[in-house]
Amino acid sequence: MTHTNCHSQIALQLNGVEQIVRANLNLAELMILSDLPTQAVAIVVNDSVVPRSRWVHVLCQANDNITVFSAVAGG
Repeated sequence: MTHTNCHSQIALQLNGVEQIVRANLNLAELMILSDLPTQAVAIVVNDSVVPRSRWVHVLCQANDNITVFSAVAGG
């Protein structure tokens, strides 16, 4: 992989698919730009759950492995 524009874009894994996104993108912005739901979901970054209250504070990093899980109501 070449690192041209390494300060403006990064590569990461989102739900198992490589994505190229702008640097300094936070998790909340990633969800919106990726057209993913922001309600009733959990985000796991590199095997750590990130609380919703932290989404705007956690910046995506190069090579992050991000998984979005939908919460399923049981009955």
